[in-house]
Amino acid sequence: MSDWSKLFHAYGAATDTAEVLAGPLETAGDHLWSAILHQGSVWPATPPVLRIVAGRLAEAPVLGLSFVRDVASAVRLGDEAEELRARVAAAPTQEWTAAYAAADEDEQVDLWDDEDGTGELVLAGAALDCWDLLPELVEPVAEFLDDGDEEVRAGAWATLAQLLVHPDAAPRASGLVPRLARRAEAAESVEERASLVMDLGQLGGDPLPFLDDPSPLVRCAAALTPPLAEHPAAHEELLAMARRATDFDALAGLPRFGGEPPRWTLIAVLCPRVPDFSRLYEAALAALPHAFRLAPCPDLGPYLEVAFADGWPERPTDQQRGLAREMVAREELWGATNGNRRITLRGLGLPDEREEWRGLS
Repeated sequence: MSDWSKLFHAYGAATDTAEVLAGPLETAGDHLWSAILHQGSVWPATPPVLRIVAGRLAEAPVLGLSFVRDVASAVRLGDEAEELRARVAAAPTQEWTAAYAAADEDEQVDLWDDEDGTGELVLAGAALDCWDLLPELVEPVAEFLDDGDEEVRAGAWATLAQLLVHPDAAPRASGLVPRLARRAEAAESVEERASLVMDLGQLGGDPLPFLDDPSPLVRCAAALTPPLAEHPAAHEELLAMARRATDFDALAGLPRFGGEPPRWTLIAVLCPRVPDFSRLYEAALAALPHAFRLAPCPDLGPYLEVAFADGWPERPTDQQRGLAREMVAREELWGATNGNRRITLRGLGLPDEREEWRGLS
């Protein structure tokens, strides 16, 4: 049983966490993703909550599996774990945590400003504790791999793929890859098949047969996987989908995308794999209607990085001219208050003035 008064989360002492967890798990979502896992960061309260949620998956499997998966994704320490463990062990983290729990709000702010960085090592210790828990969570998650609910099945496989990144969890995957391949082949819905194919590739299975799937969404899902990173046919599938990238957003309901448009993942994977802007040109033009809504822009930014990899050109290519011409023509991209455009372009070392882009076109 945890002493929540000696733990803290993103908003302070974790005494409220005990009250939240005393209720139904399905009502705990706001607390889990705001206080316990805050913007992808874990806290001293996160490890005991992770263990509790994993033990209560049957109450709210979709929510619980999503939380376990997101924490596992946030603490993928890999080869860094042991070096980090030594640093944490050498720091006065217990004393710092006790002082933090006893401090008022102003004193807590001062503690974060410590020169030796003990506070950051306290958070690193929490990440290590979560990392060390991952192998124990394989079995409770695996219980849902054949659940009668498609969303639960897909969530369980996606969560398992994150857990098995831990080297001590990997031996527990014996027989899971062939089982996953069979499940993907048998999946009736495009959404489940696409999700399972991405899990298959992540777990070292062979996604190549799914490049011939009748669904372009499944073909693209297969093409995104690491085993097909250098496969020419996979590149062509990614390029084809990127020219109509919003079609890939049909998979937005899959928990693996964390509520973000799946096209952002597609674009982020495509551009490093096909760093030839002449091939990316049409896809870049298709991204313009969504440009500069965020900063850095996940729709257009990766294309700009490839297009101007060598900086602002003295002798622009036809594709650079064409992109500049289409950008200049879109009035909505050039509002004086569009800080997203400014941050994106300046971050890439590109001019933010419309007239300079007009001169390039």
